[in-house]
Amino acid sequence: MNPNIQFPLPENNQLEFHASCSEGLDEFLVEEISKYSLKIIAKNRGGVHFSGPTSEILKFILRTRFSSRVAVTLFRTRVNSADDLYTRSLQFPWETIIEPEDSFRIDAMTKDILGNSRYAMYRLKDSIRDRLRKKEDREGEIEKNHPDVNIVLRSFQETAIVQLNLSSLPLHKRGYRTEISEAPLREVLAQALLAFADWKEDELLLDPMCGSGTILIEAALRLKYKNQINVPLLTESPVFLRLFSSESLRDEPGPSPANKTIFGFDTNEKAIRSARINARKAGVENFISFEQSDFRFLHKKQNFQNIKIITNPPYGERIGEKSEIKDLYTEIGKVLKDNYGGSSFHLICGDKSLLGYFRLKADKEKSVTISNLKGKFVSYSIK
Repeated sequence: MNPNIQFPLPENNQLEFHASCSEGLDEFLVEEISKYSLKIIAKNRGGVHFSGPTSEILKFILRTRFSSRVAVTLFRTRVNSADDLYTRSLQFPWETIIEPEDSFRIDAMTKDILGNSRYAMYRLKDSIRDRLRKKEDREGEIEKNHPDVNIVLRSFQETAIVQLNLSSLPLHKRGYRTEISEAPLREVLAQALLAFADWKEDELLLDPMCGSGTILIEAALRLKYKNQINVPLLTESPVFLRLFSSESLRDEPGPSPANKTIFGFDTNEKAIRSARINARKAGVENFISFEQSDFRFLHKKQNFQNIKIITNPPYGERIGEKSEIKDLYTEIGKVLKDNYGGSSFHLICGDKSLLGYFRLKADKEKSVTISNLKGKFVSYSIK
């Protein structure tokens, strides 16, 4: 893979990128970026600025599991006001970014010198349209919901940064979650849980309370796309396709496995039906076996050995009464110890007080945010 960036380079000929992530996933994102030959320029809450060889940047973009969005920096400049931003932006070749058929939108997340985000956004929009009028006698169509080009304005102290998202949709919006269970887990959290569990693509994976199947589908996407899980979305992005040559997307999806290694169970018939629909829409239905069954009795008909059990069990916030949940956790712990020796158990829990009811000794824990709840990832070895 030898990608060729098709893009107006900044004065120093070095493109800078910014990957943003959900709260609590910063460490996962930094570790992920560090696996490539990339230089981390700066870290802030919810994002990382980085640069590096084009080939390594492309690998990261196609494979990143924890980034909500990845943007390329168009320019950064010192400003004293939103009018200064207008003047600087007017010098940028927007006609090379926004083509005649493109619609665009600007998202502004500013502070300090550009404290009024709305006004700063309007001044940037005015400069873009004035530039397009002057150079090509057009002004560009504004589209709030599904723009072709999504521009981002950030500021801190006296510095304004103007960026271009590589996709107008967040990277985790893969389009398969039309059928959602009562307590769905976000895609990025599912990927973070898989990483926390250190699940490898050749390992058996079981989710005994799979709901609408997010954890398993996210795992299957890694199998199908050889870890390039963002390929389907990015191939629909005109910005990404203009930035990188088409050579970068030649890898074909992997074939369906002869023997399935990913298994999902749930007592709720509707949840299993939803999981199957979602897997089909994600194109991974042949990678996962779904079945309606109760985990407490699963060992009587399935002989799983040395398997990774990864799940998002109920914790009483939205489904289940607290007393019933305590009993469930106690029973899960007993079933694991009696029937799954040699396996490992990994979960995300939104109520840390429930973990003691497993009566298992944790190998490791990590605090995470689940919606507005402070929860944990936890791993156990089953002796």
